[in-house]
Amino acid sequence: MRVIIENRLGYMPGEYPDAASLDKAQQCVDEFLLFVKANEIGSDIIDEIELPVPKAFLIGAFSIVIAAERRPDIRNLLIKAGISLAQYRPRLGPRIRIRPGSPRWRPEPSMAKEAALRLERTLNSVAWERVQLAEAYLGVIRRSLN
Repeated sequence: MRVIIENRLGYMPGEYPDAASLDKAQQCVDEFLLFVKANEIGSDIIDEIELPVPKAFLIGAFSIVIAAERRPDIRNLLIKAGISLAQYRPRLGPRIRIRPGSPRWRPEPSMAKEAALRLERTLNSVAWERVQLAEAYLGVIRRSLN
């Protein structure tokens, strides 16, 4: 599966958004950043239903804002924030807390293998999507600079 930069703002990759689309995209990105800060997301993995704006819409909004940004330092921060969308998974259920140095969670012995496999699959899918989002955002930058 490949991450498709999808948005519903009327902007197609390789085109420049109009001012209204850019404003809408910036509002979505700002809303997401406020959500992340207020909820202390960190490295946790969360059900995407928790997002204030649908994930596909946010990916598109980040693409628009990244394409329009000309300051490399700000663009890099936007990419980092946009990549964090990989932490939001469909139908995940309860938040998976990822804390460095925290005691290991130990499932019931009868569930240990199943829980470990589910966690491993989830972590792998997050890592894979991070790479896909990074490639997509870098492609947006390349197209916007041409």
